[in-house]
Amino acid sequence: MVTALLRTFMRLAFVVLLLTGCTAERPSDEQWEHSVLGSYAAAYSADGKYALVGDTDSPAKLWDLENNKVVYSWQNRPEEAGTTTAVAISEDSKVAATSEQDVIVLWDMSNGRPMIRLRFPVKIKSMALSKHGDYLLMALYDRTAVYFDVIENRVVKIFEHDGKAVNSPINQLINAVAISPDGKQILTGGDDQTARLWDIETGKELQQWKHTNAVNIVSFYPRGGYAYTGAGNGHTHFWNLKTGKKKYTLRSSPWPKDMALPDFPVFQTTTSAIDYSPDYKYIVTGHPSRRLCVWAVASGENKQCWQVARRQALRPGVVLQAVSFSPDGRSIYSESGNGIGQMWKIK
Repeated sequence: MVTALLRTFMRLAFVVLLLTGCTAERPSDEQWEHSVLGSYAAAYSADGKYALVGDTDSPAKLWDLENNKVVYSWQNRPEEAGTTTAVAISEDSKVAATSEQDVIVLWDMSNGRPMIRLRFPVKIKSMALSKHGDYLLMALYDRTAVYFDVIENRVVKIFEHDGKAVNSPINQLINAVAISPDGKQILTGGDDQTARLWDIETGKELQQWKHTNAVNIVSFYPRGGYAYTGAGNGHTHFWNLKTGKKKYTLRSSPWPKDMALPDFPVFQTTTSAIDYSPDYKYIVTGHPSRRLCVWAVASGENKQCWQVARRQALRPGVVLQAVSFSPDGRSIYSESGNGIGQMWKIK
């Protein structure tokens, strides 16, 4: 018994030593200042050509990545530039959306003109656009998620997270939303520590997955059938949508795969951004710890991780707000809350 405990202790000590310094800062191949004061939100277009950055106290900016220049500057309120708190781009890269508190404007990316201006009775926390930008999914601060028909200007469905999972008598705040590639399902993640899969047409809940903390990110795998969900200060999981079963958990630590991950903070990393390679074989994740990681979709195996640069040495916190593979899959882009855009060639 003593020998077994000693071996376990030594194994744990070895892994803890490996964890220190396992992720190093890596110089980027290209770096740009995309915001002077920093940003609250960012998104990349699916075609890899643009980055939409929601600046703090100034108009949102659509950046041409190849030429590193501002294509359009957008503000929702004509009388003054407000802080853009959420952004989104349709999958066909034709429609962009910017949110300032309770106002959303949809923009035509071909000419920069506003298509429609929507004002809601409550503030918007996060949002997603359908493939062609004709539907809008919003997480609102009234603890609902609203699926909205932009063309007909009407609410299609309202989704809610009851508090049963956390033994609460009231509905819980919804933090993250996503629309499936075929437009038939949505994902929501909330403070009740659950991610939920819904049928848009019927409004029926199809799956529910419990996490250890509030769910802050949800994403459909582009080829269908699977989804990623992640909790703040928790783990990110890959789920089979049909069976509801978990295929794997993303593990960037060298902790042995035959052992369950301990409930220690060092093993738990918030995922704040995600994207898929053009061939759908890899994903890249961004984290508030200024870390980027690349994974194999088939197995969840961690291929590499590195840290992005700080803007100032005395301001160590850097949240990765958006990540993207280049169109040829050979590079990775990132947008950080410190206003810095970066690019790395994959080695």
